[in-house]
Amino acid sequence: MSEPRSFLNAIKWAYTCNWGDRALAALFTFILAGLLGPRTFGVVAIGLVYLSFMQMLLDQGLTAALIQRKDLKPEHCDAVFWMNLLLGALMISFTALLSGLWARANHVPELRRLLPVMSISLIFEALSMVQSAMLRRSMDFKSLAIRTNLSAVAGGVTGIVMALTGSGPWALVGQQLVRDFLAVLLLWRLGSWRPHLEFSFTHLKELLSFSLHNFVAQLGIFTDLQAAPVLLGLFFGPVAVGLYRLADRLMNSVVVMSTTSIQAVSLPEFSRLQDQPEGLHDSALACIRLSASVTIPALAGLAAVSRPLMAMLGASWIPATNALRVLCVLGMTVVLSFFTGPLLQAIGKTRQLAILEWARVLIGVGFLIGLAKLVQGAGVNWQVTGIALARFLPSVFVVTPIFLHILMRYCHLRVRDLISAIGPSLLSGLGVVLSVTAMQQIGVVAATRPMVMLAVYIFVGGVAGVGILIAMDRVIRGAVNKMFASLVALSGF
Repeated sequence: MSEPRSFLNAIKWAYTCNWGDRALAALFTFILAGLLGPRTFGVVAIGLVYLSFMQMLLDQGLTAALIQRKDLKPEHCDAVFWMNLLLGALMISFTALLSGLWARANHVPELRRLLPVMSISLIFEALSMVQSAMLRRSMDFKSLAIRTNLSAVAGGVTGIVMALTGSGPWALVGQQLVRDFLAVLLLWRLGSWRPHLEFSFTHLKELLSFSLHNFVAQLGIFTDLQAAPVLLGLFFGPVAVGLYRLADRLMNSVVVMSTTSIQAVSLPEFSRLQDQPEGLHDSALACIRLSASVTIPALAGLAAVSRPLMAMLGASWIPATNALRVLCVLGMTVVLSFFTGPLLQAIGKTRQLAILEWARVLIGVGFLIGLAKLVQGAGVNWQVTGIALARFLPSVFVVTPIFLHILMRYCHLRVRDLISAIGPSLLSGLGVVLSVTAMQQIGVVAATRPMVMLAVYIFVGGVAGVGILIAMDRVIRGAVNKMFASLVALSGF
């Protein structure tokens, strides 16, 4: 095994990986949304819910187990690899039998043909899991960044070409398959791990003792995230699913670009520091500060420009505006709860994590069903917004406070620490919203083309947000000064 990279260097490459992937995903999503429309997006989104569930079953929490285990041996990796390869092949066959049932349940007959082809990605996932875990364990996010970004470009270009030739939902399927196929090829080219023709039940059982509780927790997370599109499909149909899915994807793109990068590094970092309380305290606080600095201002800006953003895609997407605003506020709370899961995994408390995640699910699904019934006869705008509110209310007022309390307890964080970490980011986000709102009220660029108007809003909001953040956050100001000094030194002035 290679020596672990430094924490900050790993975060840099994790950001490169996720920012590149999500920026490309957002670009291709906008283009394909304009070409295909809400219903086509909704059809494929319903299929992706099923596929995501299969991928989670394939993982079973074993990826985290490979990263967390202190005394990892080659036999552990071999056992996971061969088991996943067999499960992946079985799941593809299973999907071919179930596709008609899933299509009928969601009133989308096209899925009967789409889903078996989409499931080919499961074998690519099986071939990737151990390789990816080894790179994450060694914190080699540079290789992961190269693999992710190149495959995203290839998949996106394929999707656009297919959409322009009239392929309909097959364009999104082609995008996914090409992306996943190239990703697995690059992963094996960049990673050094190779399997042996050996399988050890003993070593697999050692990992399962950790992974089973972790799998139950991941199942809870999956259920919580996918409950909204599933209920939209059952109650309202593919148009509402497409609208909600786009709003959710936009919000999640920002969260992934700003926070998931740090979360990906936090598990190996917390695992390394699991017996060092002071190091764990400092590391957790650094994760929260870094995450808040990007997530809160960016989501505030996305909420502020939500209407012109949706209008730019076409009038059929405008009903998703309010849902996007609600989801953006929800996403801002991620910085307070996102690292509780990796922390509990790192210190081996996966049973507690599983209980927490399923408590989140039960509360969330109750709200979802209640609000879905309440807005079932309303217009599509109220339907999509109602589901967004059903996610927002329990998360912000129940789940996040509990997760935050646990994080503070195990990492010995004080309220003063949290205020210091996220206060400047909250002020920055407020500055973004106020500056964009002022531009909208003044109406200086209202007569220009939507794309130009959107670019002006983003520029003004970005300048205001970054300026406030640098002025208010001592740590970030010091990092900016250091970077500026380095650039001056390199330029020879």
